[in-house]
Amino acid sequence: MNIGTILSLAGRLVSVILGVGVWGWWLAALAAPKAAVLMTGLLLAYGLGVGWGSVVPASAAVSMAIALVVTFDIFPPFWPDNSHYKYWAYTVLLLWAASVALVCLLAAIGQRLRHTKSAHRWGGRLTLLASLLGMLWVGARLYQAQWPGWIPWS
Repeated sequence: MNIGTILSLAGRLVSVILGVGVWGWWLAALAAPKAAVLMTGLLLAYGLGVGWGSVVPASAAVSMAIALVVTFDIFPPFWPDNSHYKYWAYTVLLLWAASVALVCLLAAIGQRLRHTKSAHRWGGRLTLLASLLGMLWVGARLYQAQWPGWIPWS
């Protein structure tokens, strides 16, 4: 492996880890049920295990979750009541696009780990999955700690 490949993989890993933290934050903000959090964990494991083959099913799951948010008009409690609906629509669209990009990054990392010749291939996947699930938990805890309480929404 050359240094460019290592830096590219490290950048992808950091992006996925931070993105999963943002997923955790939004799941907590939208008061997602435990089943949605469990489904997210399963999608993470599936993406790491299957690689590029996980993009279509995971993207479909993300799209269905976004469709449920739109259908049931689920707003986070910090969203201002007097704000125009189009801003929430833009936010949901951005969440969908970022989530699909995160699914693709996760699949790329999973594919890379699938083709690793190392004897520690499964150990690396499990370690990465544990860190992603931990970051999902951290994101939810950040929201529950009243962050971003410093943003003046009104």
